[in-house]
Amino acid sequence: MPTQQPVQNSRAHRWAYACGLSVKRSYRRLKTFESRVVERAETAGVPAGKFLVRGSFLTAKFALFGAFLFVSFWLFVLMCTIVVFAAVPFQGSDTPDSDDLDDPMHRTSWPERYDKWGSLK
Repeated sequence: MPTQQPVQNSRAHRWAYACGLSVKRSYRRLKTFESRVVERAETAGVPAGKFLVRGSFLTAKFALFGAFLFVSFWLFVLMCTIVVFAAVPFQGSDTPDSDDLDDPMHRTSWPERYDKWGSLK
């Protein structure tokens, strides 16, 4: 079967196509290795060797997929946390424990804008 040529020719599409081919080639190598192990188990006379090998490979695939989902979920949670912390505005008050930040008596910055009673000049 001839390989399909990619429709787009941008760098991103070439990378995606190359990565897809790499994943496909790796999966075929894994399936070939699995078939060889099954043949060796059957020729060695292992009882239910085919089912044991195929089941263990399936279990390994599920474990790898589960680990990928686990890591992906926690990376997603980390990114959401970073976005939330970046969106929270920081209010830097000049005096801690000040109830009214707009009260001129509590302002220590720009004292030249206020008279001695705390009202604007």
